[in-house]
Amino acid sequence: MILITGAEGHIGKRMVGRCIKKGIACMGIDCVSSGQFPETIVRAMDIRDPALGDLIEKNGVDSIIHLAFCTKARINDRARDSIDLEGSQNIADCAVRHGVQNIVFASSGRVYGDRKKPGGWRDRCGNYLNPADDLYARNKIKAESIFFKASDQHGIRAAVLRLGIVCWSGGGAGMGDMLKATSRSGRFITLGNHNPPIQLVHVDDVIDACFSAIGKSGIFDIACEQSMLLQEMFSEAARLGGKKSSRFKLPEGLTLGLVGLLWRVGLCPVPPLYLKMLGYDITRDIAPTVALLGRPQFSPQAILGEIVEG
Repeated sequence: MILITGAEGHIGKRMVGRCIKKGIACMGIDCVSSGQFPETIVRAMDIRDPALGDLIEKNGVDSIIHLAFCTKARINDRARDSIDLEGSQNIADCAVRHGVQNIVFASSGRVYGDRKKPGGWRDRCGNYLNPADDLYARNKIKAESIFFKASDQHGIRAAVLRLGIVCWSGGGAGMGDMLKATSRSGRFITLGNHNPPIQLVHVDDVIDACFSAIGKSGIFDIACEQSMLLQEMFSEAARLGGKKSSRFKLPEGLTLGLVGLLWRVGLCPVPPLYLKMLGYDITRDIAPTVALLGRPQFSPQAILGEIVEG
C-alpha cells in the first residue's frame, strides 16, 4: 500500500488518479479535501497529525510518497517551518515506528539556487547548493536531511527526487502558466541580459519517477534530458500559439528594487526572488537518474505543445 501526501495538489491528484486507473493500492491525505476522490481513497489529514501513525498501521502502508509542502510565497516563517519540517519529521517518525520500508520525497531543483555565487555548501553527494534567501528551497534541503537520517539510522530506503520545472497540459504553476500566457499574447519578460538554460519536466514523468524510486535510495534529478534557453523557450511558445514573440527586457537592479519594495508593503503578489530565479542555471545531467529510474517520455518541445494546446 502506498500513502501519498499532498494528494489534492497538482501532482498528487494526478498520481492518485493514475493509481486508481492502474489498480495500484494507494491512499492519500491532504489538509484540504476537494471531494474529487472518495474518503476511502483520500482523506483530510494534516501531515503533522500524530494519528498518521494509526493510519499507516491500519492500512498496511509500506511506502510513502511525500508531496505535501508549503508553496505559499507569503506566509509566516514559523507556520512554513511547522508545515514543512514538523510535518516531514512526523512522517519520518511514523514511518520508523510502523514499519514503512520506503519513502520517496519530492524535493526541488530550486535547492541548487545560484550556482555562480559563493556562500553555498555541498550535499552528501557533492552537489553544490546555494538557495540563498529561497525559504522554500532551504526547507526542502532540511526535509531531505530528515529522511536521510531516518534512512541512515533505521534502514528505511529514502529516495529524494529534485524536480525540474513541473508542467502539464494547459500550463503549470509558475513557469508553465507564463508559457501559456505567452502563447496567447506573444509577450514575455526577461531580467536584464539573463538567458539561462531551462529544464522542464512533465507531470507524468514526475509520477513515473516517483513510482520507479520506490525501494531505492539516493538523490535523483528529475527533468527532461534536454534543456532550452529561456528566450528560445518563450519564443517557441509564442510560435506554437500563432503569435509573434515580443520580449520585454526589465532592467535588473531597478526591477528587483521596485518589486522588493512593493512586496514588503503587500502590493506585489510575488517576491523579487521569483524574478531573480529567471537568471539561474539549475540544469542537471540526468544520465545517472535515467540509468536507475528510466528515461522521461517528454521532450521540452512535447511539453510546450501540451502547454499551448491544453
